[in-house]
Amino acid sequence: SMDISFKATEGAFNYRAAAIIVHDGKLLVLQDEGIPHDYLPGGRVHLGEPAEAALARELREELDIGLPPHRLAFMAESFFTLMGTRYHEMCLYYLTEAPPELLRRGDRFTRVEGSEVHHFRWVKFEELREMSFFPIFLKERIFSLPDSPEFISLDSD
Repeated sequence: SMDISFKATEGAFNYRAAAIIVHDGKLLVLQDEGIPHDYLPGGRVHLGEPAEAALARELREELDIGLPPHRLAFMAESFFTLMGTRYHEMCLYYLTEAPPELLRRGDRFTRVEGSEVHHFRWVKFEELREMSFFPIFLKERIFSLPDSPEFISLDSD
């Protein structure tokens, strides 16, 4: 299936779905080898695939766990440059429950997905401020997640 993602001379466009998985004042983040920042589990939406289904699929691939999306918290449009490419990204962020099976893996764990090595860890909300972490808006908004979906547009450069 085709990702809703394309490159052009001016840059690239991505449509993503990501999970905000919180437990006990901590957020689950991951870092991949070769990428200089931490980010949220999730991935690109395929053409013709609902965003919630895309997220469930990505979480199964990355975490090897069935994790139902809980509720939509943010829709964010962002503009950023990564490894020399200018990105325009639309991402749906779902607040997701952490099942016991996930918590049993401990504070840090590693998962291999094909050729990618994902390093997961639970980070205290306060620590996000000091980290190289995307999306940047979540460093503050994690303390006051909205009751209904909120739209955010930001230039993170």
